[in-house]
Amino acid sequence: MKRSAKTHPGLWIFLILLLVAVLPLTACNPAAKPIRFGSDSGAGVAQAAPPQAAPAVPVAPHSVQVAPVEIGDIAVVYSYSVDIEATDSVNVMPMAAGRIESVLVKVGDEVQAGDPIAMVESTVYEAQLKQAQAGLELARLGLAKMEAGTRPEQIATAQAAVQFARNALSDIIYITDAERTAAVAAMAQTEAMLRLAQAEYDKIAWAGQVGMMPQALQLEQATIAYEAAQAAYELQTNPSDVQLSPLMMQLGQAELALAMAKKPFTETDFEMARAQIKLAEAAVDLASVQVNEATIRAPMAGIVAELYIAAGSMAGPQAPVALLVSRQVEAVINIEESRISQVAEGQNAALRVAAYPDQDFPAVVTSVAPIADQDSHTFVVKVTPQDDDHLLRSGMYADLSLLVEQKQATLLVPRAALIDTNDQPTVYVVAEDNTVGLRAVTTGLIEGDRVEILSGLSADQLVVIAGHSGLVDGSSVEVMNSLN
Repeated sequence: MKRSAKTHPGLWIFLILLLVAVLPLTACNPAAKPIRFGSDSGAGVAQAAPPQAAPAVPVAPHSVQVAPVEIGDIAVVYSYSVDIEATDSVNVMPMAAGRIESVLVKVGDEVQAGDPIAMVESTVYEAQLKQAQAGLELARLGLAKMEAGTRPEQIATAQAAVQFARNALSDIIYITDAERTAAVAAMAQTEAMLRLAQAEYDKIAWAGQVGMMPQALQLEQATIAYEAAQAAYELQTNPSDVQLSPLMMQLGQAELALAMAKKPFTETDFEMARAQIKLAEAAVDLASVQVNEATIRAPMAGIVAELYIAAGSMAGPQAPVALLVSRQVEAVINIEESRISQVAEGQNAALRVAAYPDQDFPAVVTSVAPIADQDSHTFVVKVTPQDDDHLLRSGMYADLSLLVEQKQATLLVPRAALIDTNDQPTVYVVAEDNTVGLRAVTTGLIEGDRVEILSGLSADQLVVIAGHSGLVDGSSVEVMNSLN
């Protein structure tokens, strides 16, 4: 006996619930085949579909934020905190010592080079100058007297003395005929008298003791007179050295006196006189300097920053009287050794001070030290601001920005776009189908959160700047930020 198939009501309820559970999965997975209910014979009994493979679970796209590759300018800027200093400063040291007579400036005054600052009493220095001038005049007069030579009457007197000495010597050396005749006559007369006395003596010579007789005495006197006349003749005709030497010495002295009168000074004497004039001129110059230095003057143009004197105080070369600073200022930076290769004269910079918070002062590097400090191993770099209005003052505190390098119209991306892949900087580029590609890039300058790209990208591409986690080459992404 055959029974007809009849479905239990609870089974239908189970099938309905199963269908409700399967329909959403079918909608999410178009590839999945729907489950069929019943049989071809319409028997009314539910039959399951043949066994199928497990459906693939879809992967949701990665949520990312992107930014475009832009064309723009970029610069590398080093920032430092610096003190503004005067380019030049000098302590004014007086050359003259003495009491300050008057002070001609006050703190804050602007002076030019050579302007008087103070006066030192100069009475003593002026007297010394007059004394030196008198000494110079005396030296010049002495030279003029030497150049004028001996007076004519003095030369005439010396010539007369020479002539007298010559005549005296000539009188001894040379005998005239009359003198010779007179000498011969004198000798002949004494000889005659001697013969006469001899004859008288001969008359009594036979008698004894005739020595006391007048004839003997007359003979003796006649003999002496003859010998004297003979000696006088010999002296007149042949003078001896004893006679000639005094006269020759007298002549020599007279001739020397004449020569000295004609040329009293040698060239050495003139050189000495000229040297004395130079010495006197130097003394005048020194005294003049001391008089001039009694007025203390500014050695350079600048501002009177300090005054250390007052009227009535004492000044001297050992202590300054004032401090001058230039209007031109500069900033001094100690650049690290690692950065010094990027710094050179002529580089641009900018200064900002609290006194003018909204104003940037352009500046330029004017000096780079050739050697490093032995202790800090930093290099002193001087930066001069362009401040025609002289708003910057020595002692101000400033923030300095030093422009090391800059590029214009170059490719730029946010720094957040860069990731490191095997020590190679890379970025993820978003394609039109919302997939990403990993690109190796070459970077250049870095400024804040911007990086220069030298190769690997082109303008207007989109790069991922957030949401890198889990991304691989070809990943689907969903852009979450607005690019407008």
